Amino acid sequence: MSPDASAPAAPDTVPAAPARRRRGAELEAAIRRAVLDLVTAHGPGGVTMEAVAAAAGTSKPVLYRRWPDRASLLRDVLLHVATGSIPAPDTGRYRDDLLAVLRGWAATLTDPATAPVVGAIVAAMQQDPELRTAFRDGVIGWRKAEMARLIRRGIDRGELRPDVPVEFARELGQGVLWHRFLVTGDPIDDEVVVRITDEIVMPFVAARG
Repeated sequence: MSPDASAPAAPDTVPAAPARRRRGAELEAAIRRAVLDLVTAHGPGGVTMEAVAAAAGTSKPVLYRRWPDRASLLRDVLLHVATGSIPAPDTGRYRDDLLAVLRGWAATLTDPATAPVVGAIVAAMQQDPELRTAFRDGVIGWRKAEMARLIRRGIDRGELRPDVPVEFARELGQGVLWHRFLVTGDPIDDEVVVRITDEIVMPFVAARG
């Protein structure tokens, strides 16, 4: 029996289901991933609200409802990455707290997934005032406050001398790692972290007498 000529022909392709709309934490994660991918591929200059919306599969109005401008978006993403990578411990001992922080930095500055992003951000900061402000106010401002808190806890416990110059002590360990990352290219590994802690920072801050 021949097919019914009046029956509709089967379609050659099945229409794609409409894309599922992402919301809440899932959408924010996609946006942050888009920002980091754009930084890696094009440098921070490639991060525009239009580019992020396209890469994340969303719209500019959605972005502007969460972040008023590019600088706010950059600050949020950079701080989110930093707080997810660098711990804020309270182990009860300053040395152990410092080791945890420096190990977090060492992992961030050597991980193939994060090191190129950090390098691109730092390289672009001088030409990008919005990025510079976002990084300094967000990531660096947070780290200054956290390291000062660690030091003051150590002073309160009697582990550290009460006259520690906090504004310098908070930068000692992290500064060595950043110098190796940005300038010398010397190794950043756990042996380096332990030596920085025990041979540089602790002699400088430890209680005397």
